[in-house]
Amino acid sequence: LNSILGYTQILLKNPQVDGWLRDTLATIHHSGEHMHALIDGSLELARIEAGRIRLDVAPVPLPELVEDVEAMLRPRAEAKRLRFEVEVLGTMPPWIRADAKRLRQILINLLANAVRFTQHGEVRLRLDFRRQVARLDVVDTGIGIAPQDQERIFLPFERGSAGRRASEAGTGLGLTITHLLTELMGGELVLESTPGRGSTFSVRVYLPRVSGDPGRPG
Repeated sequence: LNSILGYTQILLKNPQVDGWLRDTLATIHHSGEHMHALIDGSLELARIEAGRIRLDVAPVPLPELVEDVEAMLRPRAEAKRLRFEVEVLGTMPPWIRADAKRLRQILINLLANAVRFTQHGEVRLRLDFRRQVARLDVVDTGIGIAPQDQERIFLPFERGSAGRRASEAGTGLGLTITHLLTELMGGELVLESTPGRGSTFSVRVYLPRVSGDPGRPG
């Protein structure tokens, strides 16, 4: 699969490749990327369900993590002419104890999903910190999720009826993995959505503040 993706990418960079051949190669490359994501997601899901993933908890510079996530997702949103906002309620702790990789993965999965299914308006990451419990809301003005789909949206390969009709449907594993990772971190993920008006995915998780600056040599 990596060879297919590599060779199609090389051929697509060749200016002599055009017309129907370029369209065919682009379709092959897009399908290969989708299959690659599906395989990776399935393996990740299997590892979580088998209990083979362990949290690597350590001091994390939270503002830096949020900035990294914003830098990754803002260009995708702006490419679709969406507003991308980061809103902080309360005081963001400079350092927390968490698994940085998994916390970043949760935020990226939710924000990427919001951008994918929003055609107009905005995507907002709202962070609220109270008594070492963080509430991380990803709010969008996208297509929303029908009430009958909101329970099963976290099941593997489910995207809801509106999601299936969307031209940018993903693998259907992102929300499942996000939900399981949130539970693995001792948190909860809840959804509020109105079809045609958008969705809010809210993560509540214990992120204890680390006093001082662990990144500075003592």
